[in-house]
Amino acid sequence: MHMATRTRRPFRWTRGDLARLPDDGNRYEVLDGELLVTPQASYRHQDIATRLLLALGEYCTRHSIATVVGPGAIPFGRSELQPDVQVIPGRHRPRKEVKWGDLPRPILVIEVLSDSTAHRDLGKKRDAYLRIGVAQYWAIDPDAREVHVWRPGTEEPTIAREVLRWQPVETLPPLEITIDAIVPDGSPTD
Repeated sequence: MHMATRTRRPFRWTRGDLARLPDDGNRYEVLDGELLVTPQASYRHQDIATRLLLALGEYCTRHSIATVVGPGAIPFGRSELQPDVQVIPGRHRPRKEVKWGDLPRPILVIEVLSDSTAHRDLGKKRDAYLRIGVAQYWAIDPDAREVHVWRPGTEEPTIAREVLRWQPVETLPPLEITIDAIVPDGSPTD
């Protein structure tokens, strides 16, 4: 039997390593040296993300305050996360390619929870988004039909079970989205 006589330091992933990974339908992210691999999202997951993207996009366009994309990248340091939906302040309609790192930090980041991602979406990823200065983080729980809303400096989320309100600019009326509009009854299961 062969015994290892010395151990190597564990590999630390960086944003630069992402370009070498296969384009296989998985979502690859790097957070604090750890590679996060998420399988392709389900139909239900994408339906919920699209409903949010459209509602937020219409509101942000009407008030000329931000651009809504999903998914997209948020690079920071040696890490890069790819939330389901993000709201980037300002209007960004570039005529040429713009790198994710050249955009302002998002003011809102949204993840749709699933069995395979809930633990990290409610833990490491939430902590990272708030640590880098995202003003609000929403975690949509389709099974419980609720939205957990975090802001920097809060220990516990506010939980929306009927209506979700978002007011990124105090002088504008808030956007109100019913939970039924996000997660309608009868949505196909994962």
